[in-house]
Amino acid sequence: MPQVLIVGGENSLPFATDDRIFLGEGLFETLKVEYGKPCCADMHWQRLVNSAQQLGITFELSYEHWLASLQQKLNQDNLIHGGIKAILSGGSAPRGLTARGMCGQLVLQTFKFEAQTHPVSLVRAPWLRDAANPIYQVKSINYLEAILARRHALAVGADDVLFFNLQQHATETTCANLFLVSQQSLFTSPSIDGVLPGITRSRIISFARQEKIECQEVSLTQAMLEDADALFITNAIQGIRMIRSFEGINFVENHPLVAHLSSFLST
Repeated sequence: MPQVLIVGGENSLPFATDDRIFLGEGLFETLKVEYGKPCCADMHWQRLVNSAQQLGITFELSYEHWLASLQQKLNQDNLIHGGIKAILSGGSAPRGLTARGMCGQLVLQTFKFEAQTHPVSLVRAPWLRDAANPIYQVKSINYLEAILARRHALAVGADDVLFFNLQQHATETTCANLFLVSQQSLFTSPSIDGVLPGITRSRIISFARQEKIECQEVSLTQAMLEDADALFITNAIQGIRMIRSFEGINFVENHPLVAHLSSFLST
C-alpha cells in the first residue's frame, strides 16, 4: 500500500492538529480539468514527487494510483470543467521544528473558476527575494508572501507584482511564470534565479524547441523587460495572459507568437 493517506476533502481539511502542515510543511498542485479529465496529470505528479523528496515528505504514490485518485474525485463531484487541487501535508508528528511526519496526507478538492483573459498590469514587489531560498523551488502551501504582495499591488492600482531577486533579476509574479518576447524569440527566467518550474512554462519551452522557436532561459533585467516587444505570464489554470503594463510602461496586448503559443495550449 502507498505510504500516503488519500482524502476526498469536503468543507474542511481533515488534518490533525499536530500535522506538519500547520508549520507550513506542505505542498500542493492545482490541475486544470477539461471534459472531466485532469490536464497534464503526469507532469504535476512528477513535480509533486520531486518536491516531496526535496522536503522529506512521504509520498510513495505511483502515477497510476495518483491518476486513479484524481479521476475518482472528479467523477464523485461530477466536475466536467474546472480544477482540482491536491494538497500534500507533511503528516502528524511530535512538536518541534525538526520533527518529521511518518505518513503524508493527500487531500483532493475540486473547484470551478472563471477564465481570466484580460491583460494584467504589474508593479515591482517592494522587497527582493533571495534566489538561494529553496522555498521558491517548490509549490509550497505557504502563500503569505504572495498574499501580502498581491495586496500591495491592488493598493497601488495594479493587478499583481513582479518579484525581483537580490541580483535585480526578474523572477515571477505571485502565481505565474514570466516570459519575454523579443524579435520572435522567447526568454524566461531560469530556475536558479528563484523561480518555480511551472507546468505551463515547461510545456511552452518544449513546444518552442519542437517548433524551432528560439527560447532561452536567461536572467531578465528590468531594462530587458522595458525593451521587450511583449510580455506574458503563464500558469496551469489560466494558461497565457498578456501583460498590459509594467511600472507604467505599456506593452502590446496581442502578439502573433503569443497567439501561436496560446493555440498550442488549447489543443
